[in-house]
Amino acid sequence: MATARFAQFGRDISRARDMIGLGQSIGGMTHGRVDDSDLYRFALLQSVAALDSYVHGVTLDRAVDLLMDRVQAEPSASKIGLHFGAVRTVLAATTLADREIAARTYIAERLAKETFQKPNAIGDALATVGIKKVWTTAFGQEAQSRMTDLSLVVARRDRIVHECDNDVTAIGSLMPLSATDAVAAVDIVEGVVGGIDPLCV
Repeated sequence: MATARFAQFGRDISRARDMIGLGQSIGGMTHGRVDDSDLYRFALLQSVAALDSYVHGVTLDRAVDLLMDRVQAEPSASKIGLHFGAVRTVLAATTLADREIAARTYIAERLAKETFQKPNAIGDALATVGIKKVWTTAFGQEAQSRMTDLSLVVARRDRIVHECDNDVTAIGSLMPLSATDAVAAVDIVEGVVGGIDPLCV
């Protein structure tokens, strides 16, 4: 069984793969006259965005389920940090539906201030909603290598977003990124989500 967020992740990651295919097609049709690497950069960005969105969604859903007493889990002692006005509104709701809407609204608002891309941030977020030691539980002895692989993808994403993927050693040049590199990045992200999703149900 998969989480409710897994299907959306699948659609989001498919968009990343579509961009790789488009880049390959454009590169083949133009015989190198059009730089296809920006489409591969988009694919890498999209895959990390799909991961971030997935973790946000699972964390939100589990947090609401915990507050509504629909799931029995022991959350970590980490703080989400809802302000007292939000807590008052949730507690003052007169119906279960109103309580759930208020909880979902305020928790989503709070989670929007975070990013869940790096392995430790993902582990911490899921632990706050009762999914502890997600990396070792999902991947066992491969946990550290999976975390390292994901960290490298996220670091490349950060370079693209914050530095335009410029090569600091050759001014005016971009860091190379091939279709093979982009496929590998998407595969890493997809493997991470595929491994942790069964633990999030």
